[in-house]
Amino acid sequence: MSPRGVGLGRAAWTLQPLYVVTEVVVGLQASRDYGFTDSTISDLGNTSCRTVRGDVLCSPWHTAMNIGFIWFGVTLALGALLLGSRTLPGRTGTAAVVVWCVSGLGSVGVGLVPVNEHGGLHGLVALPVFLAQPTALLLTAFSLWAMRPRLARATLVVAALSAVGVVGFAALLAGDGSTALGALERLALWPGYVWVGVVAALSRTR
Repeated sequence: MSPRGVGLGRAAWTLQPLYVVTEVVVGLQASRDYGFTDSTISDLGNTSCRTVRGDVLCSPWHTAMNIGFIWFGVTLALGALLLGSRTLPGRTGTAAVVVWCVSGLGSVGVGLVPVNEHGGLHGLVALPVFLAQPTALLLTAFSLWAMRPRLARATLVVAALSAVGVVGFAALLAGDGSTALGALERLALWPGYVWVGVVAALSRTR
């Protein structure tokens, strides 16, 4: 891998936390009924208004959000291939790279298939993201353990937070709940986007 390729991978991962910024900016432009605590992230990509549990959810900046899903998905996978393959040693590191790519491709699918247009297909392409994020964080922690034990332990904590978010989000969906649905979804997904930036900034390439 050339130094230019490694640098590109580092940039792709270092900028991943901007996904959270993008989501917040788009969410602040959404309709009054939209809330970061109770409304899902996917509703920010709605191409038209829809009613969910009595709330009318409109996202005027849906194009920006869907482009964001695609852009950050592509760069998450690109960073894993260009940087993760160099900074995450061993078989667990290789597995982590694969799972980060799965998460990135799932995000691309979310951006291409808005939930208000194809709800079932949207759910199908979004599912791998929820399964991949805590798994990728866990594998990343195991890969870093021998060389960077402090970073590995911190990554385990982040993986646990993401896993709690995934379980809570799934439980609310199964129970048709709405309170804190958006908060738990963000707990599931935001840690991964933020933490790959931390890993990129702190990890040394082999």
